[in-house]
Amino acid sequence: MNIEKYFRERVGELRLASSSGDPWIFLCASAFIEYLAKMANGSPVDAKGYKEFLRTRFFTVCPQYSSFKYATGGSDLADQMYHVLRCGIVHSFSLFTDSAGRKHGGRDRSILLAHRKSAQGRPHLAHIVDRRRRPQLDAALLIAEDFVEDIAKVTDDLFAESKKRTPAGRDLRKNIRTWVLNYPPIGSLIV
Repeated sequence: MNIEKYFRERVGELRLASSSGDPWIFLCASAFIEYLAKMANGSPVDAKGYKEFLRTRFFTVCPQYSSFKYATGGSDLADQMYHVLRCGIVHSFSLFTDSAGRKHGGRDRSILLAHRKSAQGRPHLAHIVDRRRRPQLDAALLIAEDFVEDIAKVTDDLFAESKKRTPAGRDLRKNIRTWVLNYPPIGSLIV
């Protein structure tokens, strides 16, 4: 199996699904990010590992995420992407975090989801504030099509680094192979 080819094909599928207008793309994107994090580590990742992957890889490749600030002044988008986006969607199909997520800083509806056609002209990562709502709305807007393009950039970066003839590149290559062999991705045939 050509691991890089496999993941580039999945990115292509994410691109096709991103314009459909339904919420499923965000579930798929969150699971895809988690698999990328596990490949980068070569081992399972917990909440800390997922957030670390976002901060050190995703936000480095796509710096607009690291510069996002909530009205409170907080720049904890990685925490919100884990507790509200990933866990909220995966565990409860909601953008409301559970009590465990709240204990670790997750805030209900700190992330809003849209597609270009439903975003009312707002850009990806727009800061949405509505003080009239109770509780007040203070959210990052993720536009599906742009979010998927950012995931594509992160995927490209991961594989580009794995090809480098440096200790970090060799370690990453080993981690990717280890994870894929131990936990083959959906639809792959490892022989």
